[in-house]
Amino acid sequence: MTDLGADIAAALPDLRAAAESKMVDTCTIVEITTSGDPDPETSLPAETHTTVYEGRCEYRAADTQARSVDSAGRQLVQQGAVLKIPVDAVGSAAVRVGHIATITLATNDSASAPVVVTVSGTHQQTYATARRLPVEVTSSG
Repeated sequence: MTDLGADIAAALPDLRAAAESKMVDTCTIVEITTSGDPDPETSLPAETHTTVYEGRCEYRAADTQARSVDSAGRQLVQQGAVLKIPVDAVGSAAVRVGHIATITLATNDSASAPVVVTVSGTHQQTYATARRLPVEVTSSG
């Protein structure tokens, strides 16, 4: 009898390499923190942007149907999406809810960049081949 878990673990490096080979886009994920002192020019809290991850990614809209939501008296279209990044890449494990990702290069669909998304969830899995981060589109264009 074979140990399926051991077989999957042994194949995991090849499975991750296959998943990463599909990550032909590039993104940067940042953490934005604010200080208590406002910026003297804008009167807004000063922001610090710290890069958490920068590198390969794969982006796709997850929901086939967009939802219309009312936000502060404005109708917005909300559509789920997923941002995949390599499991073992430097910084990928540090991505948290609220971080901002910008797809900076979309190799096969120029309309997919630049897109700014907010990480709305994290992803951990025993045999993960990629970190599949649920995200919400902030802006596209």
